[in-house]
Amino acid sequence: MTTPKLLVLLLLSFMLFSGCNNPFRPKLNDISGPNNIMLNDTPEKLLRNLERAYQEKNIDIYLSLLHPDFRFELIASEVSQIGVDLDGDHIKDAYWGYDLEREYTTRMFTDGSSDGLYPPPDDIVLSLTIPPQNKWEQDPALGHEDWIIITCTFNLTLSYTATNSSLNANGRASFYLRPVGNRWYIAIWRDESYI
Repeated sequence: MTTPKLLVLLLLSFMLFSGCNNPFRPKLNDISGPNNIMLNDTPEKLLRNLERAYQEKNIDIYLSLLHPDFRFELIASEVSQIGVDLDGDHIKDAYWGYDLEREYTTRMFTDGSSDGLYPPPDDIVLSLTIPPQNKWEQDPALGHEDWIIITCTFNLTLSYTATNSSLNANGRASFYLRPVGNRWYIAIWRDESYI
């Protein structure tokens, strides 16, 4: 048997006995699943995972960051435009809860706008400027003694390749973070953006 044929036979034998793995390609780690997110054992890790959920457009990661009693609170100028009548009194409310947040974020990540004007973005970048810990606040509300409020400046960019365009929102957001066991969750996201 000639040397090149022997080398090919040895390489094929090696691949067969090593479980058909390619020895020249290292194993890739899949970090996209909800079971592989960083443990939200600090408020900063929680907010970094928020950025990651948007970047990956991963609704499972996103929802794992929200407390079941989550509320998204709008600034007053947005209530008439995007507020929702939650209690049936024909007045738009300045917040919505977990279920609508799941619907809206899923739509943004995968379906596009409900009016059909915008397809789902090709890329989403959420950048938070997290202040140092000495700037974090304790929530003064009764029953929230262990909650922390972190007010971040943010920039959110939705990019569309086909039209070479983007939508941007920036401003400030106050995150009311609630510990449960050894994990932190977003209980309230108060929007203070400039669209």
